[in-house]
Amino acid sequence: MFPLRKRSKIRSIKTSLIGFCLTIALIVSTAAPAQATPTEPLCRFGVNHHGQPGLTSISGIGSLNAGYFIDYSADATAKPPGMQQLRMVRLKQFNKNSTNYTVSPSLSTITTIAQANPGSFWLIGNEPDRIYYQDDLTPAAYARAYHELRQAIKAADPTAILVPGNIVQASPVRLRYLDLVLAEHRAAYGAEMEVDAWGIHAFVLNEKPGEWGADVPRGVSPEGAWVLRTDQNADFGLFQQQIVAFRNWMYRNGYRNKPLYITEYGVLMPDGYGYGPFSPAEVSAYMTRTFDYLLNATDLKLGYPADGYRLVQHFSWYSINDKARWGGGGWQGFNGYLFDPDLGNQRSPMGDAYANYTAQLPSKTDLLITNIRFSPPAPPASKGPVTVTIQVDVGNAGNTVSAKDFTLRLYLGDPDQGGTFLTGAEFSGALKGCGDSRTFEYIWPNVAPGEYEIVAVIAPGVGVTDVQSLNNRLSRLFFFATDQVHLPLVHQP
Repeated sequence: MFPLRKRSKIRSIKTSLIGFCLTIALIVSTAAPAQATPTEPLCRFGVNHHGQPGLTSISGIGSLNAGYFIDYSADATAKPPGMQQLRMVRLKQFNKNSTNYTVSPSLSTITTIAQANPGSFWLIGNEPDRIYYQDDLTPAAYARAYHELRQAIKAADPTAILVPGNIVQASPVRLRYLDLVLAEHRAAYGAEMEVDAWGIHAFVLNEKPGEWGADVPRGVSPEGAWVLRTDQNADFGLFQQQIVAFRNWMYRNGYRNKPLYITEYGVLMPDGYGYGPFSPAEVSAYMTRTFDYLLNATDLKLGYPADGYRLVQHFSWYSINDKARWGGGGWQGFNGYLFDPDLGNQRSPMGDAYANYTAQLPSKTDLLITNIRFSPPAPPASKGPVTVTIQVDVGNAGNTVSAKDFTLRLYLGDPDQGGTFLTGAEFSGALKGCGDSRTFEYIWPNVAPGEYEIVAVIAPGVGVTDVQSLNNRLSRLFFFATDQVHLPLVHQP
């Protein structure tokens, strides 16, 4: 999507689709949600706002039940009740032969905001892969900007959540752009990029240079670029493919155990005029179909464990009221608007579809234990007793914006079969939904050689209803090694 950019006339061209080979199995359900009303905004759902009036001036914004918003700023002047802002830092690179860049707002303002708002989400750049419009950075400049901003924001707020990427779409050419970003970061700093989550936009746009759409990122060959017609702007197959493709990319690059946010997506093309059949009913059908997919698509290999192995944790629809209008020789604004600015910002049919969908989703808490790790993992029995560090990963795969309390306890053996509580191994915590996670650590001293079953159990806090109990406990076997095998190291260049 291209807010704040010069709009160009849309043209239709010949189609040539790029096929992906999907080798994983997705568990996807599109069953109608249960009839219920959420008791608080839903953390999975977001909205993008570009334009006027401010969000708090749109009286129906609360009816969407969305948990967060993106308004392309670092600090919104007013926030709707119950909605969290995903803060955005804007970047610009004027000299493409240098890695120098500018940042908006200023770095001092950013650090002041971070200090005053601990735990905020920070989107680093908006479509850095989009040439001429948006942030438009070379891979080397983006790697530098992200690295330096991460250092500054984390120094101001160690709990801040930094989200790099935010590319136009997860097409092959744009994944190659991010490959170059990772390579430039590695070359400049001698280490992999540290991220708290990845963000992408998930549009379906033409990439043929010089045509309508998203063009090709700087420094990337156009080979394999998507060549699409405007009437493919709501192609669900291409939407679905890019989500899987990006999760595969995360897996290949060591980011499997990180959340994925779709920080902007929707249908941009206006209805008719040769651009495609994008009436409010057709846009609404695409919207709700993507909601079904994003809520339910899971994969045990690629998905995020703390969120029940879902592929996507948050997704944000464009837009609140950036309505498509004809003027100045072309289209201004876009389709998919949830509120109609020409009708006093009353809810549009697409806004009705959004609100009706979320109104059927009950608030849920789903606490789960995803892993237990031991250090050392299997000490030699010949060395006698050792001190063992036990780490337990806990998540909340529910959909609440507020944190839910719980207690974690560790046992030696199954507590239902006579297992005993490990002294001092009780921890209290609270987690929001959508894959919020935390790791607890317990020091187990003077462990004699042998074999032990460690069982971790979560108990929801007072007044907290957990939608399923099967994932509230996890057991792992800890043992001492009695034999050693030395294998040759084989290196294949």
